[in-house]
Amino acid sequence: MKDSILVTGATGTIGRDVVKYLSRKNAAVRAAVRDRTKAAQHLGSEIELCEFDFVNETTFGRALAEVKAIFLLPPLGPDQTQIVNRFVDAAKQAGVRHIVKLSAIDADRALPFAVGTCHAANDRHIRNSGVSFTLLRPNSFMQNFINYFPPRDGAIYLPWGNGRASFIDTRDIAEVAAQALTDESHANQTYTLTGPAALGIGEVADMLSEAVGRQFKYVDVLESAAREGMLQAGLPQWQVDALMELHAINKQSEWSAVTRDVENIVGRAPIDFPAFARDHAEKFAAN
Repeated sequence: MKDSILVTGATGTIGRDVVKYLSRKNAAVRAAVRDRTKAAQHLGSEIELCEFDFVNETTFGRALAEVKAIFLLPPLGPDQTQIVNRFVDAAKQAGVRHIVKLSAIDADRALPFAVGTCHAANDRHIRNSGVSFTLLRPNSFMQNFINYFPPRDGAIYLPWGNGRASFIDTRDIAEVAAQALTDESHANQTYTLTGPAALGIGEVADMLSEAVGRQFKYVDVLESAAREGMLQAGLPQWQVDALMELHAINKQSEWSAVTRDVENIVGRAPIDFPAFARDHAEKFAAN
């Protein structure tokens, strides 16, 4: 389809909503997926599906054919920089005119962290490529309390101390991405995306309690215990190290600032945590 918008990570938490918001705008969407059969179950039969894998360059040509813009959701891994930069080069060669990339909050801060370092290197490569871009740098996701550190036995276990963060709902990230993919006024811009308030984990537990109708509490665990728990769960060392860096930063409330970028782009206030908790109450009810 001529002048399609390619969405990578199309079956993931953010990608599914990017596809949805673009479809509402009647954009020509091509979803980059690993398994077309499984993807069709999530995205429906009306979305064009294209088999794609960041580590398999033979899939690039079909995915990028007649594509004008890309939502680029990088694969998490120690080789992210090389993989993503190679794909960006292929996109430029294929004639892609705009890239909206999911980056990370404060990616190029003075005190580097592994996740930020990878994103910052990719961001620089895109800026230097000559392709128009929009860089989205969101704070921690509210959906992390579903996907990565959900309550267990009525408690949220994190090594955050009294740290606070301006968590953002991934639905807001997706709506911003869809807007940036279809509105040229966002070209060559970098946005820091946050929720409407900085929250401590104790407050998060209270809000989940209110939404679900049962009590949740916050248990502040030792960093050593958190690290050992992730290793015992089978996470690779590089990922444990990266996550512990993020936990340490959040423990110091370094990502507690609130921006108005979401509101300025989509024309409404970002989703707050109580609304997120109510919308997903059934996911927390059994934990």
